[in-house]
Amino acid sequence: MDYETPTDLRPPEAAEWLPAGLKEPPTRWLRGRLDEVTAALPEFDRLPFALAPENEGPWHVNELMDLIATRESGDGDWARRPVAVVSKAYRLIGHRHAAEMIAEGFAAVGIDAGELDTHATLDRYGARLALEVNLGAGWMVSPGDGHPLLLQLRCLNSVDASAMLRVCFTWYRLVCTNGLIVGFSKHLGRLVHRESRTAPDVRGEIARGLELARADRLAMARWLARPVEPARLPAFADGPLKVRWGVWDAARFLHIARTGRDAEPRDRFQPGRPSEKAMEATIAVPGSPERARTEWDVAQALSWVARGRRDPAEHLDRLVEIPSLVAALSVIPRA
Repeated sequence: MDYETPTDLRPPEAAEWLPAGLKEPPTRWLRGRLDEVTAALPEFDRLPFALAPENEGPWHVNELMDLIATRESGDGDWARRPVAVVSKAYRLIGHRHAAEMIAEGFAAVGIDAGELDTHATLDRYGARLALEVNLGAGWMVSPGDGHPLLLQLRCLNSVDASAMLRVCFTWYRLVCTNGLIVGFSKHLGRLVHRESRTAPDVRGEIARGLELARADRLAMARWLARPVEPARLPAFADGPLKVRWGVWDAARFLHIARTGRDAEPRDRFQPGRPSEKAMEATIAVPGSPERARTEWDVAQALSWVARGRRDPAEHLDRLVEIPSLVAALSVIPRA
């Protein structure tokens, strides 16, 4: 198994969880089969949050909080370190447990998880995980633009109470690591870390996600068939997109839709609507036409802008909004 993947193979969730100013990213990447990656993930212990006594006597224990610490691994990949302080009501779902539930969910629908190519991204001490599992050629779809899509399960998890366990499927566009959310109008699976007698329903999320994936081919075909009037794009950027994603991301989208190139602002303090911003062209967006002609092109431009979010949870939140944004574009009045 590879413990550092080449840059061009790192998924969008390899965006670093970095404090500002660090030169070397303290992020870890793992790649291999799902079972290999699962075995390499850190394990955690829940301990009393306490101070040692200054002299002989009892430890000073916090009655409201617990300490989460990595368990030292036999191969030396993970050292014993404290990583978080959490409420006693917090339900600890370790990364290995989450990955094992995913493997069980695949097995329940007849998919051999041991054969699936898997990427994992972890922060410096392993507290936060982004897991991507590619389902292989059997789930590959060619939308007709020369850039096939691969179905991918994405899982986000934390042991520091910073985020819920989340499981969903996306279509991973091979040309540029763009993503489109599966389900289109469906919500994203979120499993809350709380004390509960009911185990997280990861198996159910996987079964539902695969059913939605089968139907998504029709939805993608509709996007490919629906033309977009260029005159509607400025009103879309100035309206619903600005409201949801902000002025500058809306301006970036509009530049991509008009030219096929990403852009950055010439003056971040320039007033005005997204369509009025002066933008400086940067890189050509892989797989993007010089002008968006269909709803599919619009969705891909939105996907490219969404991948700029450094936090994996924010990236997924943006992806899940793309179908409703495309729908909003279709009702923009003609200029």
